[in-house]
Amino acid sequence: MDKLGNKTIIGAGASFNGKIINARVIEINGKMNADLTADKVTIGECGHFDGAIQADLVVVSGHYEGKMQAGSVWATATASISGKLHYETLQMDRGAALNCHVIHNWTAKNTAAAPSENDDADLLMPATLDKAKNVAVPTSPEEGA
Repeated sequence: MDKLGNKTIIGAGASFNGKIINARVIEINGKMNADLTADKVTIGECGHFDGAIQADLVVVSGHYEGKMQAGSVWATATASISGKLHYETLQMDRGAALNCHVIHNWTAKNTAAAPSENDDADLLMPATLDKAKNVAVPTSPEEGA
């Protein structure tokens, strides 16, 4: 149960244009054209959002278009998402539509060590690369010994 002031609701039939920052929980059932920063964003089945969202959790059941940066995204069966989606975890129900540029882990975990060309060599062990076919071929235990 939310305490008074912890949840913002854009009701069905309502519209909002602008910017909202530091919202705790927001539920969108109307039309919203905005830049939004919140802990949790829910776009209801009748909700339409156009703009940017930055949030820990985004649940989409309606229509979203824009740039989203979220820790977790849940696209329900009625969701329609387009634009650019940066996420750490993504859950999609059957029927959800993603027509967007999807990027996993939008924040760098370790920027100190840049990968080199030789870092990929470990990924092919114990397999070898068949250059003629450009595929990894597993080596037998006898060949690896």
